[in-house]
Amino acid sequence: MKTIYKASGFIVGLSLIFQFTYAQKLNQGLGLRIGDPVGISYKAYLPGSTAVEFTLGTTSRNRHSAYYKDTFNALDRYDGLRYSDHDVKYTLALQGRYLLHNPFPANVEGRLDWYWGLGGQFRLSKVEYTYFSESTLFANDTKTNIDLGPEGILGVEYEFKDYPIVGFSEVSLLGEIVDKPLRFRFFAAVGVRYAFNSL
Repeated sequence: MKTIYKASGFIVGLSLIFQFTYAQKLNQGLGLRIGDPVGISYKAYLPGSTAVEFTLGTTSRNRHSAYYKDTFNALDRYDGLRYSDHDVKYTLALQGRYLLHNPFPANVEGRLDWYWGLGGQFRLSKVEYTYFSESTLFANDTKTNIDLGPEGILGVEYEFKDYPIVGFSEVSLLGEIVDKPLRFRFFAAVGVRYAFNSL
């Protein structure tokens, strides 16, 4: 019987701690971003309806095929060669953003915001090209592709009323300054984060 009382007291204690914690404004979130890139997303909410977000991720090997084909055709090292195919071995993507939140004009349970902001994106890819020329039937060459530039973001975020779960959906536009200046690329993602307070 004492064990039952102890277990009940433990469960009640955890419930009270959870309710007390959730009653405060949750100021951080950690979760999964699904899209381009797909990876881990961390968000910190700052005073004044602002936030910062950082993402570490990757992307599908089959994404951006036209982009990498255009890259091959634009590089001096491949002058006189004809593109055949490519294989993206890996992509590492890093994003950092500063965001401004605004309440969405809708009567819903929980918190529903739309947000916009500016940030930067860095992408590192290893690409193996297959090509041919008049003297060579087929040959391979591996290139490291680096992309860097500012990014504009627009999204929607929903925090459940009784659970520390935040879902989001967003689109962004990257303007490259390295390695293809003035090349614009569109990205989109959805995701979910677990919200919590800093200790």
